[in-house]
Amino acid sequence: MQRLLDAWSPRPGYIRDRHWNFTDINEAARIVFGYGDSDHNCMVSFFTNVRYRVLQRHWADTAPDVIAGFRADAARYPEDPGFDRIAEELAQSSPEFAGLWDRHDVAEHTSAVKAVYHPEAGTLVFDATLLPLPELPGHHLILHNPRPSTDTQERLEQLMGTHSLVVSHPG
Repeated sequence: MQRLLDAWSPRPGYIRDRHWNFTDINEAARIVFGYGDSDHNCMVSFFTNVRYRVLQRHWADTAPDVIAGFRADAARYPEDPGFDRIAEELAQSSPEFAGLWDRHDVAEHTSAVKAVYHPEAGTLVFDATLLPLPELPGHHLILHNPRPSTDTQERLEQLMGTHSLVVSHPG
């Protein structure tokens, strides 16, 4: 799977398990979304990674949907205490999470628009697609494509080129 993600570059992509832990992540996702070595869980990073949060153009509007998606995944595994553990820890460290978690919203998401402001590349807008991995129950491949009618593709290629991730293809 890591080879697939690496081949997806310069577009961001990652795989997460049912608890939203990163199992594989490409370098483009690290650079574009600000994920660091201490980021191990999408939900935790969304609420506690200051760099990630600052990059998100519509963080406050997106937060309820993120939690509703996490609740939907938790509902698939009602006997799994991992979801409650993550929620309890986040509620203690993030007042925003605690307030939204108490709303009990649940929603399925297979796609989203993700907009980030990268300090080197400016605004980047992606269509994010979440694909289940049947051979790994509970795992999802999340791929980000530059949104059409934006200059995201060009900005992304330029950004990744400065980080030596784009290799020119011979014809």
